Amino acid sequence: MPRVSVIVPAHDAAEHLGAAIGSVRAQTYADWEIVAVDDGSRDGTWELLQSAGPGVRALRRERPGGPAAARNLALAHADGELVAFLDADDLLLPRYLESQIRCYEAASRERRGEVGLVACDARIEIGGRSAPFTHLQRLPDCHVPLTLERVLRRNPIHVACLVPAAVGSSVGWFDTELFGTEDYGLWIKILETGHRAVLNEEVLAVYRRAPGALSADIARQGLNNRRAYELALARGRLNARQRRIARRAIRYNRAMEEVARLRFGPTGGSAAGAARRFGLWRGLAQLPLLLRVAAGNPRSWAGWLRLLRSGRADDAAELRATP
Repeated sequence: MPRVSVIVPAHDAAEHLGAAIGSVRAQTYADWEIVAVDDGSRDGTWELLQSAGPGVRALRRERPGGPAAARNLALAHADGELVAFLDADDLLLPRYLESQIRCYEAASRERRGEVGLVACDARIEIGGRSAPFTHLQRLPDCHVPLTLERVLRRNPIHVACLVPAAVGSSVGWFDTELFGTEDYGLWIKILETGHRAVLNEEVLAVYRRAPGALSADIARQGLNNRRAYELALARGRLNARQRRIARRAIRYNRAMEEVARLRFGPTGGSAAGAARRFGLWRGLAQLPLLLRVAAGNPRSWAGWLRLLRSGRADDAAELRATP
């Protein structure tokens, strides 16, 4: 039985999946398995997984269910005491497992509460070129220590995270109604139950992004961020201060949805087309919300203006975050 199960959801990922699997094979720590799920792909993803070789357990969903459902299926077949998450278009650097497990074991010996997750830093690649900053360097003063309150304010935990299988199972793993923020929802659930989040500040993964993503994605991201907070409130484990943070974050993400939709309309497209489809009345109806959020988040103004002018997510990346 392997010590670590590396969970890989894959949808139409044939272009990058081989490199992701190769990055696990290149680990300096050898006691691992890969459990990968083809989530209803229409390219060669399934064929690639079937021929991936020893150490790879391949599963398939006939229809796409999203990354949360794919991960949950993989987790149901995983044997590892520990679980590591890897997206199909990302990479683990060779020392990832060795360093993460060492960090987990050291933190477990401290006897300051059960470790629920071990986060790490990641290099960012945009269009195949390394960004001049890492994942954590984008978030100054936002990541130490990784308390529930800090994570509710803004998610600093990259998806390439190590989680004890017993801890993830105890909180029900991923919420399938979340898409793109299902990992964030899991971190919140783990921290809600009193488990510790440990930060390994070493750069151990590569997060690969396509350049110039349309900012219409921010509307969907805002919706899913908002739903993650609503689920946290519904579970009833947050204290009064944490509930205030969650409610403020819900307002912020609602505002980001509206800003993106005013720029693109409900389904994307040109600004002129958005104005026709979405209607000026919607913007006027949401004006009190936008003014309230803008007044409480003056540093976001520049990002909002860049988004409205350029329509590029890369020009308004800060809008994806919670204030």
